[in-house]
Amino acid sequence: MTADPGTRADDAARMEPTRDVGATLPDLLDVMLDKGVYLDLDLIISVADVPLIGVSLRAAVAGIETMLEHGLMRSWDEQTRQWARRSVGRHVPLGDGEEIVLRMAGGHLQAEPYRSWRPGIVYLTSRRLIVWRADPREILWQTPLEDLVAVELRPEAVVDGPDRLRVCVVVPSGRVWLSAAAPQRLHDALRETVGAREEAGDGDR
Repeated sequence: MTADPGTRADDAARMEPTRDVGATLPDLLDVMLDKGVYLDLDLIISVADVPLIGVSLRAAVAGIETMLEHGLMRSWDEQTRQWARRSVGRHVPLGDGEEIVLRMAGGHLQAEPYRSWRPGIVYLTSRRLIVWRADPREILWQTPLEDLVAVELRPEAVVDGPDRLRVCVVVPSGRVWLSAAAPQRLHDALRETVGAREEAGDGDR
């Protein structure tokens, strides 16, 4: 099979370097982090026309997610995850094989014996949603992920300022309100968890 000459010409045109005078440094960083850049460089440093130093550089520069997607830096990623598991495991009681998916400052709205916010750290693991307090060491609230029925993002009126977004999770016992440093991020992560479980249930049927 012979490629169409017109197709080869189009491919060659796409491979030609271009110059965008309107491009800025943030534009370059976005491309580098998203797509990545491969450097293949041979450099010779000379003094008085006498070559003194040679540099042969082969490097890939990209965002971590792009690197991992293409199979690079996996050893570093696994070592970092193991370190994070050991570090968190010294404070938060985790089960065998349970991994931290998301961590952020937050809290839990206690309803009994009186209504009040109890600050702590919100952990989303591969098995549970936990609100943990380090001092004194205590799980303020937790639920297995399989008990999550729904997740909502709702504003809460605040007397001395603008409304604050709260994450409302629905479990078999009712609604539970959580505060979070990044409520939208926590909400989206929980929605993915609920959606994945629902899809798995549909597949089993």
